[in-house]
Amino acid sequence: MLIKHIMKTIYILILLFTSTLFFGCTPKSKSITDSKWSLSILPPSVRLDPTSNEIIEQRFINSDKNAQNNLLKSNWIYDGEKVSIHSARGEYVSFQLILTNQQELPLSNIKIEMSNFEGPNGKLNIEPELFLEWSVKVITPSTGYPKTSLGKGWYPDALIPFKYIQMDSSKVQRWTYPLWIPDFNNRIENQKSLVVWIDQYVPLERINAKPGVYQSTINVTVDDEIKLIPIKLSVWDFEISNQNMLGASLQQEGFVSQMNDEDALGVYQLLKRNRISVMDPTYKPLLNLKNQQINYDWNLFDNQLKKYFTGEAFTSKYGYEYGPGYGEPIENFVLPFDVYGKYNTDGWPNIGKPKVERNPENIALYIDAVKQFRSHLKPIFNPLKTDLTIYLNGLDESYFKEAWSRMVYFGDLFHEHYPEAHFRIDGAYSDEAMEYVSNSIDYWGSHTINYNHEKVKEYQEKGIGDWLYGPMLYESEVNSWVGSSTFIDMPLVNDRAISWACWKYDAHSWLSWGIGAGWKRAWYDPETWKDAYKASSGSDINFPYKKLNGNGMLIYSGGIIPNVDEPCASIRLKMLRNGVQEYEYMRKISELNGNKEQANKIVDEIINEPFGKEGIGVIDVWDFDPEKWANARIQLGELIDNMSK
Repeated sequence: MLIKHIMKTIYILILLFTSTLFFGCTPKSKSITDSKWSLSILPPSVRLDPTSNEIIEQRFINSDKNAQNNLLKSNWIYDGEKVSIHSARGEYVSFQLILTNQQELPLSNIKIEMSNFEGPNGKLNIEPELFLEWSVKVITPSTGYPKTSLGKGWYPDALIPFKYIQMDSSKVQRWTYPLWIPDFNNRIENQKSLVVWIDQYVPLERINAKPGVYQSTINVTVDDEIKLIPIKLSVWDFEISNQNMLGASLQQEGFVSQMNDEDALGVYQLLKRNRISVMDPTYKPLLNLKNQQINYDWNLFDNQLKKYFTGEAFTSKYGYEYGPGYGEPIENFVLPFDVYGKYNTDGWPNIGKPKVERNPENIALYIDAVKQFRSHLKPIFNPLKTDLTIYLNGLDESYFKEAWSRMVYFGDLFHEHYPEAHFRIDGAYSDEAMEYVSNSIDYWGSHTINYNHEKVKEYQEKGIGDWLYGPMLYESEVNSWVGSSTFIDMPLVNDRAISWACWKYDAHSWLSWGIGAGWKRAWYDPETWKDAYKASSGSDINFPYKKLNGNGMLIYSGGIIPNVDEPCASIRLKMLRNGVQEYEYMRKISELNGNKEQANKIVDEIINEPFGKEGIGVIDVWDFDPEKWANARIQLGELIDNMSK
């Protein structure tokens, strides 16, 4: 066994030496592919159906199967032998490894490793992060999207950290998650390929990631056969902000506030690492009402939230060793204030229905509650770092004058008694409604289906920040059913596009409903939102029900798959992250230029006019070729790099 181990080590060293870090010859193609198993690399912006080896995104932009297969042979980051990627400091850069079984028998005894990047200027002290891609089977395309859905089939989506995967079966006696083809737990019918997602975080500090070229290799061993692919990482001489300036958010009422502290921390850290903010407006201190006096018990509230307000939750003290937003507090917090609503829900604090809520004794109680909240948060909260929002769920999407009157009344109340907070309304409001409320609101969660950029500009000039909210594509008006911008069976560029659209329209940020709706059963059932037909203004006789794949769900629950006990990101969450990172490129180049013209020119080549009534039925709202998106990012990065020297 010792001789066998020595010979195996010598073989790896010979391959590494002959690669000569890309500047000499690379291993011959025979070392990459042979009759038993083969390797390839794909960019992060496309997915592979593991049963057919078909590039899923190509269904939308190219029906030529030869072109699909060519992406496995070479693409914009992989030339068939080696990988070349680029990054700024403080960001994640990704790619995917494809391991294909070329035989009828199962493939086992698999081991996949990747070394730290190293170059003339030193070694990156952060290791690559490897994830096994878990696939879900789409049986019914998302309702209302007959043209833009990529259709039925197996879609890689959940990303399981490799720490939960057991490699090299020759060294393991009992299994909970072996690395095999076919996947032991995923049970993919006729699986041909196993897909691994690789994330590399490039350190924020220049001393830890000096500009230049860094090298690594990804090594795959099956039985005693070893293959490797060299990876070149070019680090530009600039960083993107450690603080998530865009503050793009996922909102889900009660999702994290009802969790135990450990589980909630896992969700907050996972989303922070991917530059997405959590919004949950249901964190409330215990409230006691006695003799028309309100008293709060803050113990539970502070224990739950103080570490997020200070940023301590995102430090090594809580196991967050590195990554975006290290030491930074949460980007957004939604205060729990509410009023009696159209679904007969009580307000908080409860001061009764609209007929009595403005009675002097009731409104005095409400104002006192607001003042006490403000007083308590002031010493532990930095409003310059965390955006405070008040969103009255009882008035959500209310399209009648009585509701508008209440928005004005409570908006003015919050402005007077909690001036650091921003009052937000959500809905597809008409010009009449917006004129009525515009002097009393700070933020508008504007439905993308009624987004009129010229009209929104008028409100932006009044100081109202608009949040893009809702689906990204409108084949028909029925698509306004949901508040999510992400679907499993839509092209991945959609998830990047929302941040790019924020830049194009000067939007304050974007907001999508749902963090983990249906996140437990989603491992085996991607239809996270199902509803029978209901006659309403948004109904369509052509769609008697709705089944939406991945709606409101961007992370997968721990505790479902054997041995996997923490929340797992989806590929779609990674795409949202990439869009936010690219937004920071746009911000950076505009700061260096002193204007937005250069960034706008690049963005306008990708993003057309996606939203509003004119966008209904229009499919080409942006470019669906992921290579063009990748080229635009490189163009932005190289411009910034040249300007930073």
